[in-house]
Amino acid sequence: GARRRVVTVTHRSTVVLALVALGSCGDGGPGAVTAERCRVDLHGKGDRGADAALVDGVAVLRPDGNGEGWGGREWRYDDPDERAAAIAVVREAVAAAGCERVALHGFSNGAAFAAALVCSGETLDGRLAGAVVDDPVSDAATLGCRPDPSVQLALYWTGALGDIAPPGTDCAAVDWTCAGGAVRDIDEFAADLGVSVTPSPFDEHRRFDDAPEPARWLSG
Repeated sequence: GARRRVVTVTHRSTVVLALVALGSCGDGGPGAVTAERCRVDLHGKGDRGADAALVDGVAVLRPDGNGEGWGGREWRYDDPDERAAAIAVVREAVAAAGCERVALHGFSNGAAFAAALVCSGETLDGRLAGAVVDDPVSDAATLGCRPDPSVQLALYWTGALGDIAPPGTDCAAVDWTCAGGAVRDIDEFAADLGVSVTPSPFDEHRRFDDAPEPARWLSG
């Protein structure tokens, strides 16, 4: 109904505004920034990647998603070919920057893709230290999850997406990109990953830029 349309547009605008602000400080295209330690930020649906930046000795990489969505880019990972294509984007960014140790931070659609990547057993050739799954679209990405035991995980949840689309919602009805086509309960999504749900410091759908795990993982 009308209420759903208003909420969805507000959510979409929030995602775009938050992530455009994040991407505004880039200072080089792919391959222009190199470092042994890298954080790969995976944007939400409707946003785009941005230039790489060097922050406190860490290369912050912001690749574009492998599909188009909401006038920007998105991560598509629902079938094996799409997931392989999305992982290839991450691999190319990591190779171009010369990364030896990598932390992923995925937000929203990018968080669900980060979960799908980890659940596929991907380690980026042993370089992946961990992944933050930040306010994900809780879909079927984690069904049959088989993460490599060397990869650490953290999951943050604001609860805002659950208010917009409770478990069982048809993703097409809210114009979301979901593995399996429907929203799942966040606790089931987390259980498949083998992690607990950690409350985000925000109650709106907003990226937790200051999540402490990537810095800790990259210093190990």
